[in-house]
Amino acid sequence: MMNNNYQPQFMRRDMLVASEVAHRIESTLVMRGLTPAFGSHGIARYAGITMLISELDVTKTPRLENYTDPELIHQISTSLQGRKVYISNTTGLRYVVPLSKPRGLPAKIDYPVDAERGKLALGLRFTGERVAVAWGDLGHMLIAGMTGAGKSMLLRLIVHQAIRDGMELLLADIDQSTFPMLAGNPALLEPLASDSAAAYNLIRTALAECDRRASLFKAMPGYPESIDEYNRLAVKQGKEPLPRLLLVLDEFSATLSALGGGKSDAGQILAAIGFRGRKFGVTIVFAAHEFTKDQVGLLRDQTRTVIMLRVQSKDMAARLGCNSAELISAQRPGLAVSNRWGPLQTYYLDKETLIGERLTLDEMERLDDVNAALLERAAVENAGRLTLINLMQWGGLGQRQARELQERLALQGWIRKDPQQNNAYCLAPKTAEILANRLTRQTRTNQTNDVQTPFSN
Repeated sequence: MMNNNYQPQFMRRDMLVASEVAHRIESTLVMRGLTPAFGSHGIARYAGITMLISELDVTKTPRLENYTDPELIHQISTSLQGRKVYISNTTGLRYVVPLSKPRGLPAKIDYPVDAERGKLALGLRFTGERVAVAWGDLGHMLIAGMTGAGKSMLLRLIVHQAIRDGMELLLADIDQSTFPMLAGNPALLEPLASDSAAAYNLIRTALAECDRRASLFKAMPGYPESIDEYNRLAVKQGKEPLPRLLLVLDEFSATLSALGGGKSDAGQILAAIGFRGRKFGVTIVFAAHEFTKDQVGLLRDQTRTVIMLRVQSKDMAARLGCNSAELISAQRPGLAVSNRWGPLQTYYLDKETLIGERLTLDEMERLDDVNAALLERAAVENAGRLTLINLMQWGGLGQRQARELQERLALQGWIRKDPQQNNAYCLAPKTAEILANRLTRQTRTNQTNDVQTPFSN
């Protein structure tokens, strides 16, 4: 029965389509030997999308897992000629079927320069809403995506923001293609792990850090129950606050298999970190092309946030609450389905941004004087822009030489294209910081040299 409370704002055609969809859902349940005990069928509109919401009476539907079985959802979708069917089980159990097409998402959305600190900015929903979640509300993450789907870019996006927010890092990069530009970064607690044995050491380090933090929590007056509470008390006590810790395990499926599977020592340690880590500010990101059925069982209760880019396994997507991730086009890198926000286009972050994260004052000192002077001049005279014309005028270079130098400085991470400046090459944020420190130090040195002491000739 359609809920009359929804009717006035919808056209008669909407009502007829919704009634037919509701009837087919009920018929499919009967065919499967299930009771179509719906409390109501209603129409709603959200972000311009008209949808049917069919709410089950859970008091009349024992064994709710039968009503959420992936095969049943697929059968309902087939009976509706391919319409998407979503499950909402936050409170009760509802089938949600879009009756109109959602608006499209842009194929590429640059990471916003005004992204809020302390929150992880992930992307844009089809409603136009930004997805940004506080680190403490994120929970552990599971990220899946085939080659070319945008998994590495998403991992770099997460790590970039972790560095920005002063977090410590433990990174496993078995293929050595996701994070090579971060080798030697001061945020790393351990060197990048490039094989399963090194990844196992990272896991043990994370557990040891949980133990260390547990001791600190115990010794802190006030009995803190979370890292945020601990840090508030630490500041009052004049003690150092604890940074959050991000453990990223790329190619996790292959790594765990090499270490003996979910029942191995590595699997048991990960389970322990999973249960304890959130309290102590430790976040794990499990990433892989695919996750086996056994691994899904191990991780499903530990991960709060699941993001699936294009994947191959429909069953895996359904089990982790990301229905239809297997239908994402190979031509849409970065497009994903999440268990918390539905479809979203994840932000694009140029790898040059992370290359810039590795720059240090020592590296600036090793940069030859001519190029260092060009960067300083861009900072002082041109608001950080370093165009071909700048290089030609300031360096006395021909156009080809200037272009080659510009590309080399970009590859080394000193400059990068800025979307806010029409993609002109500008100083990377880390470069600007290093230059500011360098210029400040030079000024202090010059001031010291200008001071006449009683011992000066």
